[in-house]
Amino acid sequence: MPRYKVIPTKTNLMRLKRDMSFAQEGYDLLEQKRQILVVELMGLIDKTADAQENVEKVLAEAYQSLQKSILAMGRQRVAQVAPAVNIETDLTLSMRRIMGVNIPKVEVEVRDKAPYFSLGDTSFWVDDTIHHFKSLLHDLGTLAELRISLMRLAQEVQKTMRRVNALDKIAIPDYRESIKYIEETLEENERETFATLKIIKERLKQRKG
Repeated sequence: MPRYKVIPTKTNLMRLKRDMSFAQEGYDLLEQKRQILVVELMGLIDKTADAQENVEKVLAEAYQSLQKSILAMGRQRVAQVAPAVNIETDLTLSMRRIMGVNIPKVEVEVRDKAPYFSLGDTSFWVDDTIHHFKSLLHDLGTLAELRISLMRLAQEVQKTMRRVNALDKIAIPDYRESIKYIEETLEENERETFATLKIIKERLKQRKG
């Protein structure tokens, strides 16, 4: 018996076949979307892992340079020259779409007014520290873009998989079951009608005889 009550008529049979065809088309499209999203997701996983590793590397190098600056000049002197560093950043956010999913594009622009202080008054490691932290700003923007994209694509993959499974495991089997039920019922009704007409025909012959 079908999951949902349905009157076994030819009209309902045609409607259910049409609805099942739409459901099958929807399933095929969603399955294609799922496959494309998974490919994009796998690529982003690798890129995000590389970006995370790069940020950790640059951050470690920046703190290492900062530590060497302190050893060369002293903590107090480094603290005195730090306010002279004049760096401004602009963050630009835009969007692109992958299979209907909004993916962010993060652009970081770093502007500075060097030199900040007399080169003779500071260690080489101070400039190296500034260079690493400036590079880190760009790398953090890239990492943020990738991680947000990864999260959004993963959510969309989960949502798409739920829809695919709902069509594949519930909706389409229900349509098939209902169609089969109507077809079998109509066939049985036709056989009963044929048998009834045959009996009536025989009785009419007997009366004429």
